[in-house]
Amino acid sequence: MTTTIRNRLVLLLVLIVTVVGIVLTAVPSTALAEEGGVAFDGTDVLNDLTSSTVNGEKFDLKNYPFDEEKQIQVLSFVEYCYSYRANQRGNYGLYIYVYNPQGLNLDTDNKGNKIQMAVKYDSDGKPADYAKLPLVFCGKSEQADYKNLFYKFKVQDVAIDAKTFADRVNSNERRYDVSGIELVTYGEKNAKEYAVNATYKFTGYAAGYGPDGNSKSTLMCDAGGLETITLDVQHTFYRTKTSGKGAGYQNQIDTVYFTVPQKYFDIYGTLQRIKAEWYEYKTKDIIVTSNEDFFNAVQANIGVDIGAYGDEDIGYGAGENVTMGNLTPTADWAWNLGNWICANKDGTLFYIFKTDNIEEYDPYADVTEIGGVTSNALYEYIENYDKTFNGGTLPIKDGTISADLFEDDIDDHRKMNTEFGKIQQGYSYYDFDADVDLQKLTSWQDSDPSFWDNWKAWGLWDTIFGNIPQEESRTISPIYIVQDADLQGSDEEVSERLLVNYHDVSAIKECYNKAKAANEQMVLFRFATSDYYSSAVDIVEYRGILKDKLIEGEAYRAQESVFFDFDIIQLTFHKDGVYTVIPVVSSPIDIVNAITPPVQLPSDWEWWQILIAVALFILLIVILFPILPYVVRLVLWMVLLPFRLIAAIFKAIGTAVKKKE
Repeated sequence: MTTTIRNRLVLLLVLIVTVVGIVLTAVPSTALAEEGGVAFDGTDVLNDLTSSTVNGEKFDLKNYPFDEEKQIQVLSFVEYCYSYRANQRGNYGLYIYVYNPQGLNLDTDNKGNKIQMAVKYDSDGKPADYAKLPLVFCGKSEQADYKNLFYKFKVQDVAIDAKTFADRVNSNERRYDVSGIELVTYGEKNAKEYAVNATYKFTGYAAGYGPDGNSKSTLMCDAGGLETITLDVQHTFYRTKTSGKGAGYQNQIDTVYFTVPQKYFDIYGTLQRIKAEWYEYKTKDIIVTSNEDFFNAVQANIGVDIGAYGDEDIGYGAGENVTMGNLTPTADWAWNLGNWICANKDGTLFYIFKTDNIEEYDPYADVTEIGGVTSNALYEYIENYDKTFNGGTLPIKDGTISADLFEDDIDDHRKMNTEFGKIQQGYSYYDFDADVDLQKLTSWQDSDPSFWDNWKAWGLWDTIFGNIPQEESRTISPIYIVQDADLQGSDEEVSERLLVNYHDVSAIKECYNKAKAANEQMVLFRFATSDYYSSAVDIVEYRGILKDKLIEGEAYRAQESVFFDFDIIQLTFHKDGVYTVIPVVSSPIDIVNAITPPVQLPSDWEWWQILIAVALFILLIVILFPILPYVVRLVLWMVLLPFRLIAAIFKAIGTAVKKKE
């Protein structure tokens, strides 16, 4: 074959793609022809569509009007220029055309735009694993009468387990299972997922891409439906009052709940596994205070590196367990507007919140009434923080969130890397098994603390009188099906029984009742157990050497784990040794929990506590009275003992001198 003939053949390559529109259960097929095989990314969207056919009929724009009552749907799925020869796959790609009836202004460059497809198959050829792949924007309809009505994206073929689509497909029948797409609209925080529910099986080749380079196109597509489950995912969280890690620590359990039609359990058996993905981070220290002067001083210096020496005119520091004395107060942890107030100076502070008052943690009280910070308030703070970007930005939300707000790592016990997924700082994914991935909530009491441990952690008064939360450690499964008995009793009892937030119990009951009426099961998916930290902070106001003022009970610091773009990918059912994977259509959510005050705050003794202490002191004297003279003699003997020893030494020296003389 001469070079001229070869070039002509390349120019005359005809791509025939099968285009499938998904409208509920209907799966119409379409064929689109395009000459060449080089620049399909840049072809005009409207020209592509109007030159195609739908079920043997020419594509008609009249069938796709603007309509505010309709949702986005995938109009077509295109396989372009596949070849079994690796050196001819330069133009190979998968494309989707989106019909946007509301004319939404999609954020085309947003990293949240994704498509969910099967990436593994079992020995029977059934999808065994799904993943989300990025969508790359190619173009949209720009004509005045059809602006934003149609969009075109290319699937970015990210290698999963070192395999791309070309590695996974069978050349004689390329199968693509697509459950849904996620698209971000300008102004929205998260993507919204739209169902596709389709399986595409391509056979044959475009002209010039098959075994016979001279043959015409034989490309065909058989499109069918794909079973998916659409979930409305809601979130709740629960915090214990203690943790085996000691004072200030609490177990935080994050749970999402949703309903699944009973038919899936009847057909496929037990819900065995749930696969999800998210971005996980740990906040840096969050300071909450009811002291307005301190708040104003700190707020003006948020994100500022004070350096080794501060401005003495800014007279504030803060620390845990501050000990006044010498020239510089000390603390277990401290942050200062200048390091001359408290030792152990921490770095730059990035969070500060003002509250009216601070009370000890009460899971049944309103968050703001006890001096907490609502989840919405914290989320808005994170979203709007723009003072520093020293550590760059998080790889989500189009790069708008400062990485300075988060630690360099997450809880050690959270990290995991197995065949079922990887949990780490940043992007994480995991396929949780109901029987394998059990989680442990260890209480303070079950850590077998000594009297001294309790004294150090909770104080002498609470230790003597047993005023320490009597919690027990619990082992929980990540997947739990709610039963009637679980919702019996008061909201407090339901909260403790299901490990959900007390304030969410009414919503959970409503969800359960709707599920029961619709013949559905309600599922609790406990996907994360992390360490929440909240501890009282003393404020030190600088008034001059040895005159510093200690202010207690008006501030605390906290840290928690947060989860962005949390998204459920698939459910796996198990029946008689057979595992069935069903992809999920659900939009990602952000999980930023409320900040709650410490379980224990420093406080002045109440009058009744003083009376009890005086009574105990008197009782002690009465008990010891018979032996009190002996105790006094013993104490005096011990006090005088060093002096007697010194006198004896001098006497011995004097005696020795006399003998020598």
